[in-house]
Amino acid sequence: MNWIKAAEFPAAESLQGLNNYLTTHNVAHRFTEERGCQVLWLAHPADAVWVERYFNGDANVELATDKETIEQQRFAANNQARDQIGFADSLRIFPFTLATIVLGLCGYLYITYIWPTGLPDYFFMQPLNELRQTHQWWRLLTPAFLHFGVMHALFNCLWIWELGRRIEVFTGRKSTVVLFLISAIGANLVQYFSGGGSVQFGGLSGVVYAYLGYLLVWTRVSDHPLIKIPPGIFVFMLVWLALGYLGIIDLLFSTSLANGAHLGGLVAGILFAAAQYFFIVRRSRTGEP
Repeated sequence: MNWIKAAEFPAAESLQGLNNYLTTHNVAHRFTEERGCQVLWLAHPADAVWVERYFNGDANVELATDKETIEQQRFAANNQARDQIGFADSLRIFPFTLATIVLGLCGYLYITYIWPTGLPDYFFMQPLNELRQTHQWWRLLTPAFLHFGVMHALFNCLWIWELGRRIEVFTGRKSTVVLFLISAIGANLVQYFSGGGSVQFGGLSGVVYAYLGYLLVWTRVSDHPLIKIPPGIFVFMLVWLALGYLGIIDLLFSTSLANGAHLGGLVAGILFAAAQYFFIVRRSRTGEP
């Protein structure tokens, strides 16, 4: 975990109240002593808003409210903190999420302007028997970046931004990359087999559903404010998945959803989160560092 230095305090100052306040709001933090000062470190940049609220005199009010109100204020405060992060800070804090979005937009440009010219294709899925012969294994991944229309690209990229940046800060960049690779490849394979071997599909929606599944698990076992999203989002996306399988979305919008990718991504995200949680719990019980 990359700890971020948030503030320094005189060595003689009592920080018990601040410590209790941050602990109450499930803010991952620690104190160290350096050069005669007490240093506060935070695990996540967005949590700095809680330090500000404490010293602005909001502590007593916060601690006196009911649990539901605290959850609402926690979500609003962390959204406000994220909204105040500039572009340069975003590059530093969410580089993988931003890179995913850029590649998704590049995939839209490829499908719109390059693919129709008839140049050789190197990004769509290949039938598995051909893939074994060509050894172009990157094709298992690259369909995730291909988007058929500007709304398709924007819809997926906006969800990647909203969900991906939370996960990248919450679990770390390496784990996010692993989750992305597993879910993108898994979603593509499920779509390939469920689509009868068709290879002309694409989009980041499988990863979006993987991120959704990941957060669905962790919001059940963790109170960390960074991963708390309104329950209505889960309901909307799961209903959208069900309507896609029923064929209703295809009829309403004259399109063809990659339903297999959606389901494959969702299952991959749930399994990854469950395995990660199991590993963390088992390690904490055995006392491993």
